[in-house]
Amino acid sequence: MDYYHAIVLGLLQGATEFLPVSSSGHLAILSHISRMPEQARLGLAAALHAGTAVSLLVFFGRRIAAIARDAVRRERAVRNASWRYIGKITLATVPAVLVGLLLLPLIDRAFATMLVVGAMLLVTGTLLLITRLRTEAARPLGWMRALAIGAAQAFAILPGISRSGVTIAAGLLLGLSRREAFEFSFIMSVPIVIVAALRELLRLDRQILAPGPVALGILLAFAAGLGALVLLRRAVLGRRFYLFGIYCWLAGLAVIALLR
Repeated sequence: MDYYHAIVLGLLQGATEFLPVSSSGHLAILSHISRMPEQARLGLAAALHAGTAVSLLVFFGRRIAAIARDAVRRERAVRNASWRYIGKITLATVPAVLVGLLLLPLIDRAFATMLVVGAMLLVTGTLLLITRLRTEAARPLGWMRALAIGAAQAFAILPGISRSGVTIAAGLLLGLSRREAFEFSFIMSVPIVIVAALRELLRLDRQILAPGPVALGILLAFAAGLGALVLLRRAVLGRRFYLFGIYCWLAGLAVIALLR
């Protein structure tokens, strides 16, 4: 374990965790070409999730706090609206939880297959490019739309499928406003991201990780995560979200041609 790997993995994890380019796919690619021992790489990657989880909470802190405050307000209409939103977040997390519990062994094997990673990057790229054809709309976030976006999130358990990419794309194609598609995509991920980060930290083998590189990696993942969220919000609101699809296609073709 050294500072070089901490810097590379910290920046990679922070940027790709939120940008619609698939962090799992990029980590699988890195594991294929890196000489870093697998146990140490997986341990560091697990620790870095703490940094990206904190960046998510910082970025959406005000919105999350507002939802919590509204849930206990005296005004019945405001309180009910907040609890309906919380209910939709809960509903949207169910598909990912079920898929994770039932299919995790199969997913682990998929990580070892570069052909699968490359193909899924092409799928992600195609979905992002399709959003370019979307007509402007601002439909309400109903229960069925929330469930559909949650189903897209469950699909993102595959390496090469971007969670943020497919959930934002689903929101846009279902007619949500750009702002709401971006916001709901990440706020609904908060419970899963926090639980996953805590789970990985508890399972961490501290004997193979040096405190200095780990601390640096977490800090870089936090900073890169915040930067990625700012960049992605500008891209979504500025109607440039589909451009990430071009990158995913290039990355997917490169993986299939060079790393399979």
